[in-house]
Amino acid sequence: MKARDLISILENCDGDMDISVSFSEESNQEDMVSTLHITSCNAEQTRCYQNLVELSPEGLLVLNASDNISYVNPTLLKKLGGVESNLFLSSIYSLVRTEDAGLLKRLIDNLKISNTQQASFPILKMSGDCFWARVSLAIIPSDDKQYRGAILTITDTSDMQQLLAANTDDSLDSKVELIPNHIDQLKQKKISKLEEKMALESTNLIFATPYWHQEKYLYLIYPKKNNQRQREYVGAKKLKIEKALNSVKRGKRHTQVCKEIDDINQQLRTATFKLDSFLWELAKMPPGFQDSLN
Repeated sequence: MKARDLISILENCDGDMDISVSFSEESNQEDMVSTLHITSCNAEQTRCYQNLVELSPEGLLVLNASDNISYVNPTLLKKLGGVESNLFLSSIYSLVRTEDAGLLKRLIDNLKISNTQQASFPILKMSGDCFWARVSLAIIPSDDKQYRGAILTITDTSDMQQLLAANTDDSLDSKVELIPNHIDQLKQKKISKLEEKMALESTNLIFATPYWHQEKYLYLIYPKKNNQRQREYVGAKKLKIEKALNSVKRGKRHTQVCKEIDDINQQLRTATFKLDSFLWELAKMPPGFQDSLN
């Protein structure tokens, strides 16, 4: 259940309908501070609101115009580890750390102008522990356009934050910045290896193993072909031996270079996959989540 979906329903509801969010008759019309509460949902026309609000898998919280908590749905109440009596009419700022109170205050102030706000920051539990959450704020619609409070959707993102912390000491965006440089280095290295491979292939290459007979006569043993052993007699002449051994050496180097190029190609595939994965993880993160980690 997304906050915008709930607010869309509330904005389009019939003004005479007994909807879930309402104002009591004890409203003070002078200072526009009203006691906001969730009405019972026994009536058939309000059953959808019971499903959206009371049974929502996401945390939902209602603020009155004084930034005090008027309602917490069962999901959030369980997450906070408290009881409704401890939270009712308490300040919303009791659920955030001291250093995050200013951020929350700006969100609520901006809400009165833009109707919706969103940010990520830790939410305090009754035990004193906290969990990371994406908080979406939407203003409660009012016929007289006066600010009556807000509905907050609180989505636990602590698993995402823990996964990030477990896999890297750096933030994802830092890794995203580093990987393209690594890919460029691999590409430059590959170009160098390809040039060496082409240079070797312009010379005579022998892919065989030297074998000395009587420590004087050189033979070249080639890999079997059709299960037949192949060998070439070079002889004992110094120049022929030197030429053959140089060709064997270049052949070994050619084999090694080909292996190094294959390794670079594998590293490029891995780096590209990691980059795609990190970009995908960043895309799934709530706005402002990365900034809050840095």
